[in-house]
Amino acid sequence: MKKYIFTILAISFAMHVQANPQTFDLTPVLQDRYEKDCAVRPDYDLYKFPDISKKLQAYVVSHELEEEPAVVSNVFTLKNVEYRGVPVSKIEFSYGNMAKQMNQALYFDLSTTKAKQNFSKIQFKRKQTKADASLDIEKEGSTTSVYCSWTDQKI
Repeated sequence: MKKYIFTILAISFAMHVQANPQTFDLTPVLQDRYEKDCAVRPDYDLYKFPDISKKLQAYVVSHELEEEPAVVSNVFTLKNVEYRGVPVSKIEFSYGNMAKQMNQALYFDLSTTKAKQNFSKIQFKRKQTKADASLDIEKEGSTTSVYCSWTDQKI
């Protein structure tokens, strides 16, 4: 009988969690990276090769690791993750072996009017103060990618 009750409670809890998913907000962790200075830290945020931060692991749906001579890229597909109220569908961490360049990208899902409005309010720092840092924004369909790049400080 106890197993039966425990099973029902576990199923109820799982259904509640699915019906009311928690959202992970990237803003406190990445705001200074994307809105102030892409070169502000010597490492990635939320990532240490080859794993994503434990804080974000529960929100990862899948990931792809691509290793080539010129670049190593790890893309994590996310669920229930946002930045300033805009859904983030993927986060990418890559390293250019030849240029010794670190890259971090957020893939924003702008398929709703609310997401587009919130995205337009974000003040990304397009002009970087450091010569070895850059921020690029690319739009493809309903997804907009924001890339931060900086030179590896360990070299």
